[in-house]
Amino acid sequence: MRKSHFIPAIPLLTGLLVSVAQAASPSVVEFSADIQQSGPQGAQSVGRVYVANAGMRTEMTQGGQQVIQIFDGKTQTTRMIFPAQKSYIEQQGAAGAPAAPAQEGSEVDPCRGVPGAKCHKLGSDTIGGREAVKWEMTLERQGKVLSSTQWIDVERGFPLRQEMPNNQRMEQNFLGKEDLHGREVEKWEMKMMQVGQAPQSSYRWFDPQLNMAIREEFPGGYVREMLNIRVGAQDPALFQVPAGFEKVTPQQLGRPAGKR
Repeated sequence: MRKSHFIPAIPLLTGLLVSVAQAASPSVVEFSADIQQSGPQGAQSVGRVYVANAGMRTEMTQGGQQVIQIFDGKTQTTRMIFPAQKSYIEQQGAAGAPAAPAQEGSEVDPCRGVPGAKCHKLGSDTIGGREAVKWEMTLERQGKVLSSTQWIDVERGFPLRQEMPNNQRMEQNFLGKEDLHGREVEKWEMKMMQVGQAPQSSYRWFDPQLNMAIREEFPGGYVREMLNIRVGAQDPALFQVPAGFEKVTPQQLGRPAGKR
């Protein structure tokens, strides 16, 4: 499961657990879990996530309306479904999803699942005592070419370091193993650094069996995590758009069906 490694601003809803989105691969461990997010004022939102070979499904409530996000691992397509309107929107790629873990004997391509991105392998390196592959990524957005250099961890498949031309830098450091909700996990620190600004750190508890973070803590007191994890096969129907739902553009959302 992998994602674009242009590190985005801290995503609190759409980025929820998308670290799993690109993890959809033939060797993915299928499971379901409850999602919980909280902010500095204690406000909480809850939902549910389902992960299978077919992809990932998350169910959340926004503004009192249920929103379902389905990521198709085979086509690298994300669909946002709005049950109350019987409609959905579709986009290529896994919005905000991190890179998929490397399969044994294979190498992670950080451009996988990122439409329009081009990656060039620069060689091998060692970061913090861990083996990494150095890549250059370029991506065109709104007429501008964005670029970054990334060092992808060979074992875990996510970036240990990322450098961008605007002097912004990200580093991830392994802090040790812990027990979280009865699961053996790895604690990682992600540090964002930019000239003229104090570094900001966030923390991830990465579950090697599930190949994703099951808890994340962000600056400002924001926390998101998975609870009541149940490993097992998932119903394929969960990863399909219900019959009778209309595909619309973002601009058409909210309009009556006859006026779209």
